[in-house]
Amino acid sequence: MEAFPCRPGPAGAAERGRMELLRRRIFEEMGRGSHRWRLTWLLPFHFLTVALLIFWGESQWRAIVQVVAVFVFASLTIARVFDGAGRLKAVAFLLGICANLALVATTGGLASPLIATSVLLIVVAGTIMSEPPWLPIAAFGILVTGFLSFAMLAHTPIGQLVGPLHAGPTGASAEYVSLAMLATVFTMVGVARVGHGLTRAYERAAVELAGRREELCTENVARTRVLDGLAARLAHEVKNPLAAIKGLSTHMARQATDPKAAERLAIVAAEADRLQSIVDGFLSFSRGLDDLKLGPTRPYEVARELAVLLETRVEEAGVAIAVTGDPDLMLDADASKLRQALLNIVLNAVEASPRGSTVGVAVQRDCDGARLVVRDDGVGMTPDVLDRIRKPYFTTKEGGTGLGLAVARGLVEQHGGTLEFKSTANKGTTVTIQLPTKAKLCARLPDPRRTGAEVESGSPATAGVR
Repeated sequence: MEAFPCRPGPAGAAERGRMELLRRRIFEEMGRGSHRWRLTWLLPFHFLTVALLIFWGESQWRAIVQVVAVFVFASLTIARVFDGAGRLKAVAFLLGICANLALVATTGGLASPLIATSVLLIVVAGTIMSEPPWLPIAAFGILVTGFLSFAMLAHTPIGQLVGPLHAGPTGASAEYVSLAMLATVFTMVGVARVGHGLTRAYERAAVELAGRREELCTENVARTRVLDGLAARLAHEVKNPLAAIKGLSTHMARQATDPKAAERLAIVAAEADRLQSIVDGFLSFSRGLDDLKLGPTRPYEVARELAVLLETRVEEAGVAIAVTGDPDLMLDADASKLRQALLNIVLNAVEASPRGSTVGVAVQRDCDGARLVVRDDGVGMTPDVLDRIRKPYFTTKEGGTGLGLAVARGLVEQHGGTLEFKSTANKGTTVTIQLPTKAKLCARLPDPRRTGAEVESGSPATAGVR
């Protein structure tokens, strides 16, 4: 059955709502983790940096600016412990950026040992903090403005390295190297922590989505099973009235004296018989696959029995069935299910073949077991039909159910075998069944109701699919 394209609706809106709720919850958790990190790592780092600069003999006005910047940052960070409102979060984040830029400006501007730490942490934090939407844009604007200011002040005393960070005649001062190394280590720790947080967020989202997907699949499977059960019971109940209609109409047709009445009753019997075949096909499809009953099986004998069973239908169609191959080949398989799968494929080949042609069934020994090849000289199929034929209920025959190949595929796969289909328009079709010497019981029973992903492009079955 063709799948309908997804359209916006209540279900889609509900799913989008769940995704938005999941995203908000994950980002809130990341935000709380980021706040704890600012309290336990970033704030102590700023205190240590300012304390070292003052200890090394930082100028008075620069030290005052640095102390004020750290005080503002600390106050906003602590205030968020008692008030987690979105507006305070945004203000604290932007003022925190300004405080970081003030530290960079008073330690050399573009030459500051703190510049890499500040830029990286600001960019990462701005990327994570997506609420409100304007916040990353504002953070980026402040960052760009700050760096433009550093560039313009680079040749002024304000934008140069002075005091303990000033380079000596032999290169960078020991204070500059020490602060740069401290900032580098801190940056590495911060980036590693952010990466770990993002990984955990991804894992959390993946687990949540997988759980939701499993929940939806379980709901769909349960609903499908209920509908299949109802349909199967309905089909089963229809079988008895159909049998009665067919029997009575056939009996009355034989006793009818009016030729027209007899003809009409014969039509009723034929239509009842057609309905009976449709119901039987649906029942075999909806029941799924029972456990295999393995035993010694000769594929050649199964094919010969089918040829005898289909003698009448083959004669009516004006074709012949030729069974060739190894009569001594023995498999450990379920003979009845192998017969059913082969029957569906051979019937398709017979109905697709022109009058006077021969359907070949070859039983060949294979290194891994057996190969059963069914060939016909029918009309074949176009690429479009080959693509659509993978789906159950699709059929090119008037009155067909489109279930024959689905059932056959499930039965073959249940044995651990495979189906390979080759078809060319106007040249016929070849169906190859690969079976192991001993059936490999599937850990998960194959379901003939799936669409048949194993069929490669240009590889499904005969024309006139049942």
